[in-house]
Amino acid sequence: MIDPDKVDRAQIRAARALLDWTQPDLANAANVALATLKRFEIGHTQPIPTVRSAIVRALEAQGIQFHYDQKRAYVSLDVKKLKRSA
Repeated sequence: MIDPDKVDRAQIRAARALLDWTQPDLANAANVALATLKRFEIGHTQPIPTVRSAIVRALEAQGIQFHYDQKRAYVSLDVKKLKRSA
């Protein structure tokens, strides 16, 4: 697992887009308050470490991978790990 403190709000939004998840979908998967997720994504607040970790873990469980190099941060989706609902 990547260090959750490195994951920013743009990466969270991008990860949700890759999964075609709404904010409520992610809030439910991470077991965090929807209002907390919304405030984080719009930049009004930084969630406490346990909440940020829960968000990152929920996304990684679906195959999201967070990447960093010297010039950028980005996300990708490992489709082999993608969990589809029936």
